[in-house]
Amino acid sequence: MASLCTQLGYPASAAVMRARLSVLSTHPDHLVLIAEDGSPAGCVAAEYRRALEFDDRVELMGLVVDASHRRIGVGRALVDAVEAWAVERGAASVFLRSNAVRPEAHAFYPDLGYQRIKTQHVYLKRIGESA
Repeated sequence: MASLCTQLGYPASAAVMRARLSVLSTHPDHLVLIAEDGSPAGCVAAEYRRALEFDDRVELMGLVVDASHRRIGVGRALVDAVEAWAVERGAASVFLRSNAVRPEAHAFYPDLGYQRIKTQHVYLKRIGESA
């Protein structure tokens, strides 16, 4: 999992990944799935979201397929699983954000029926001890 997240551009050690997974795997509003082919071939993370400004929906938080397993249906299967989970939860939709530097994703998601609905800027402010 740490290797997959690193391929996505979010490096993390195995220890950090284990800690994150231990929290997310016990939370009912989070879904983490791993596709395996002897070793992790891909993973997806999703979160059931409630907000004032929109109906309940699922956000696909991250999807990565190992470079050696791309273009054989792994990503599609993981997205299908997220969509099935969203239906089970009664969500009105599935949405995601895709970094502007990922042209492959910008072709992949429309092929699955996703529509780009806006372009946005994302801001971060580090707070607390690690700032």
